[in-house]
Amino acid sequence: MKVYLIRHAKAQRRQGWERADVMRPLSPAGHDQAMGLVERFDGVQVARVISSPALRCRQTAEPIAARFGLAVEVDARIAEGASLGGAQSLVRSLNGAPAVLSCHGDLIPALVEKLVPGALELEGGAGCPKGSTWLLQDGASGKLRASYLPPPRAGAASPDLDTKQRIAIVDLGSTSFTLLVADVTTDGHIVRVVREREMLRLGAALAQESKLSDELCDKAVEGARRLGRLADRSGAQELVAVATSAMRDAKNGRKLAERISRALGSEVRVLSGEDEARLIFSAFRRRIGLGEEYALGLDLGGGSLELAVGNASGLRFETTLPLGVTRLHGELVTTDPMSASEVRAVRARVEEALDPIAGRLRALDSVRCIAAGGTVRALARLLLGVPDDAPAADLRGLLVPSDDFDALARRLARSTHAERLDIPGIDEKRSDLLPTGAVIVSSVLSRLSLPGLMICDWGLREGVILGALAARAFEQLPRSSLFQTG
Repeated sequence: MKVYLIRHAKAQRRQGWERADVMRPLSPAGHDQAMGLVERFDGVQVARVISSPALRCRQTAEPIAARFGLAVEVDARIAEGASLGGAQSLVRSLNGAPAVLSCHGDLIPALVEKLVPGALELEGGAGCPKGSTWLLQDGASGKLRASYLPPPRAGAASPDLDTKQRIAIVDLGSTSFTLLVADVTTDGHIVRVVREREMLRLGAALAQESKLSDELCDKAVEGARRLGRLADRSGAQELVAVATSAMRDAKNGRKLAERISRALGSEVRVLSGEDEARLIFSAFRRRIGLGEEYALGLDLGGGSLELAVGNASGLRFETTLPLGVTRLHGELVTTDPMSASEVRAVRARVEEALDPIAGRLRALDSVRCIAAGGTVRALARLLLGVPDDAPAADLRGLLVPSDDFDALARRLARSTHAERLDIPGIDEKRSDLLPTGAVIVSSVLSRLSLPGLMICDWGLREGVILGALAARAFEQLPRSSLFQTG
């Protein structure tokens, strides 16, 4: 028997979560602590990772599960306030399989003392602080023993703030132009400083025409210029601008990119769909922590849907599909609420696009689906009932079953715009697009036979930052080292 009892990492304060404490997420320090826990499993075997239903416990368990290519199992027998007898029955049901149980401070000491009497005293009253681990395992004599492992050392993976640089990313998307200003260290630690967006919906215009109107191009240039000024006022030392689906698809997209380049004083890079998928997956790999088992990365944007499959070692598959929310809404949806025929049309478009690659994606046998994008995060906030301006980091690691997305898609598709504005957590700027977005996500999960997805708070913009850091590191290598063959 070998069971790791982990108390969840540091969580957000209880204030504001009194009515839904089960959904209280980890704090930024808690996420770092959870990633630090992964290191203690190097060289060991784990067959199962089981968590309390509480989000903070699931977020603590996810990086460990990813390390072993496992899915997190949720079990109410180790929920906060659960009975000691229920927890004992869970341990017995493991039948000796090495397992990680992510649970709470009220249960772990009691379970340790019940199974190994005197263990707490022998360990000098170590207790059970957040992020700590109690290891229960059979000793040489067959007698169960308990060992205490303290939380990962505070600051062990902290960034060297003396080496930070303030970088601005201008993401010229199909739904909105978004500015992210962040303090970044050479090892890829990213701290958001400013985030602002301009809703332009270029993708909606392309649903009707093959090129962007002069008026919309003028608005786009002015919107980008405002974001550039804000980046400058925020003290950004470097500005990187990237454009996605709308600009690469529009006949005059390249010309618009050139105009925006002049307005920003920085060249706009028009990304291919494959570039997007790779950058997004690099952000997932860094933020979530992947093992050697494959994961499917999904980013739903305004103009396209990016899909990538890979693991900690690299990518195996990437593609882009014309299934963006703004695009399909502009092409297929004209009524409010959505008509049944419009819902069917959106689902049919998704299925048609996925069918040629669905078999290959299933064959890669991904153990989880990680998702990003403004629409996906807005839908997750609706499911949580948290404000639309809640930090994206609060959603990091949230596991959303496909059934929840199906139910949300049906609810939103039947609602009017006025009714949606009264829903707690609604993003007013996306309220007209969310029904279409929910139907798209629900359809993707169904067509690919996915049980659900995990939300990531990092995406394209963070991937661009990581890409820029990698390119800079390559450029700074001594020239001779570039040609070494080992």
